[in-house]
Amino acid sequence: MKKTISIILCAAMLFACAAVPASAGGNRGTLKMLAYNVSGIPIVGDFQGSVFTATNERAAIIGRLLNETGADFIGVEEDFNGHKYLAAEMTSYPYKSPNSGGVAQGQGLNIFSSHKLYNLDRVRWDSEFGSLSGRNDALSNKGFIYSLMELEEGVYINVITLHCDAGKDPLSVAARRDNFRQLAEYINSNLNDGRALIVLGDFNFSFRRNLDDDIVTNLMEPTGLKDVWAEVYNGGLTDYSDPAFDRNSQGDSVDRTLYRSGKYTELVPVSKTIPPLTGENGERYTDHAPMLTEFTYTVTGSGSIPARLEEPAEVSEALLNLKEAAWTALRLLQFIIGFIEIPYLITELLFFRKKT
Repeated sequence: MKKTISIILCAAMLFACAAVPASAGGNRGTLKMLAYNVSGIPIVGDFQGSVFTATNERAAIIGRLLNETGADFIGVEEDFNGHKYLAAEMTSYPYKSPNSGGVAQGQGLNIFSSHKLYNLDRVRWDSEFGSLSGRNDALSNKGFIYSLMELEEGVYINVITLHCDAGKDPLSVAARRDNFRQLAEYINSNLNDGRALIVLGDFNFSFRRNLDDDIVTNLMEPTGLKDVWAEVYNGGLTDYSDPAFDRNSQGDSVDRTLYRSGKYTELVPVSKTIPPLTGENGERYTDHAPMLTEFTYTVTGSGSIPARLEEPAEVSEALLNLKEAAWTALRLLQFIIGFIEIPYLITELLFFRKKT
């Protein structure tokens, strides 16, 4: 009789354990997030590495290099006309975003993941500056791409990959400041769902520049985001005027990772490093260094499964090509109208760059 009762109790305990989902808490793991500006602008990007490499060939080479990084999630910027050549080489990443088109209409942002992705959302910046001046940001549809990533079964986190307005002249700085404010509004309106959040990409911001874009006031403080570089290498300091702020601390670049933990998942940043994504003889294929951020995570509770889980839908290449033709005509018109920026461009070249 006792033996029978013991067997029944053991069976009941095993059933109870099996009924608890993975998201109930306690699971731990590592998460590697990589961001890379691949300089995918046709012709211009061909010259931005250490060696001249044509757009499609360069995209394929970068794709092969990225495929071997072992990152869990890869966000790329300036991934325009060579996208299909880059994506074809990234066989280790079964989950990816559909391309948004070439440089005239595209966002230049794409994501590749070894974890499932859902609920993709592409958002264009409200503010941009420069057709001829600044850094020509008005000639593309810069912004950010949101995705919900399934970290493990039943555990989801929010991820945003972005590319902010470039340039250090006053109007570019103002546009970038507005980019930060727009992103903060998006996060506070859509992502206060208890899930952890990671934001990575080309921010075109670094603390050592000390410009008026002010990522702390306009983005980090309103959303509760922390900067990996500041937390790991700068004692958590983000105040440039603080005497303890280390201007020479490694890793303060325009390519950044911000993060915050959630009530279901705790994130702890471990490192922000530059993996060696170069050719056999050290060839570089873009004007940016790749950024690899490593986190440890702990599942702290259940309930992160969202009500909607929508997988990315492919976009017709024929439709993209048709839109590209229309956008190209619009960009040509923008370029012509942009000649009114010439006085500002001259001022920028003579004054702003010397000042900064």
